[in-house]
Amino acid sequence: MKRLPATLALLSATVAVGVVLLASTPVTATLAAEREPIPSATTSSPTPTTTTPSTTTTTPTPTVPPEEIGQLVLKAVDSIAPGSEVGVLAVDTQTGQPVASYNADDPMYTASVVKLLIAIDLLHSQNWTPDAATSAELERMISYSDDNIANSLWVKDGGNSIVSRAASLIGLTGTQPPDDPSQWGETTMSAQDVVTTYQYIQDDVPAQAQDVLLTGMSDAASTAADGFQQYFGIPDGLPGTSWAIKQGWMLLRSTTVLNTTGMVGLGPTMPYAVAIMTELPAGTSWTTGSKAVTAAAAALKAAFTA
Repeated sequence: MKRLPATLALLSATVAVGVVLLASTPVTATLAAEREPIPSATTSSPTPTTTTPSTTTTTPTPTVPPEEIGQLVLKAVDSIAPGSEVGVLAVDTQTGQPVASYNADDPMYTASVVKLLIAIDLLHSQNWTPDAATSAELERMISYSDDNIANSLWVKDGGNSIVSRAASLIGLTGTQPPDDPSQWGETTMSAQDVVTTYQYIQDDVPAQAQDVLLTGMSDAASTAADGFQQYFGIPDGLPGTSWAIKQGWMLLRSTTVLNTTGMVGLGPTMPYAVAIMTELPAGTSWTTGSKAVTAAAAALKAAFTA
């Protein structure tokens, strides 16, 4: 994966552009003048008044280009953990348009985000009608990011073939199983594929199975099954929003992986599918990494509308 660190000058300019654009207001055309003929002095009845209809044209409110929001996200991460690799995509699922993008097609380690694919594969194998025990197991795996459940399902359902089946089912093009079949967290996905997975859950998964996935994500616990504090990124960086999330974290010799992904909204609905994938320099502490990803999520808020 090619590193594309931005210079300080470019990042400062980016922030300035973002501020200017966010402060812009629509341009409103001036109203056409109304003309009233003066009544004639030689007649007892006033001449009827005629009015030229007024016309108003409105220029759409300017929005910050997705690439510029993506650069703001990169700057937020790099200011805390310099040298990080970042993949970002946020899409308004109501319009299908991206609102933030940076290296969205680059494959990144998933860590526990791959648990979504494990769950989708199992639900599909049961014709989207899971029994109560399966529903409870999957909800816990997602909300508590329970590795023991993931390990069991990974072995039972075919390991790497889970990723291949789910990628084919959803239509993912930037997703690969791990090189070491025993390490499901080393599956790679692009930010684009993570967002596509959320769109698939929203649009194509039948209601009973969809409820299992969304319940698990909406009820994400602040403390995961392994004791990790998983309220970084979206939960802490976007206070006041509604969300349904799947987080990921993993420590490798080459990198510290921290991912925050999910559905987000400023109101009761959650129209934005979001993926912030990061591979931080080796040795980056969890505290520093969590702060960096939380700052990245905060930078996304400029792209959201109520």
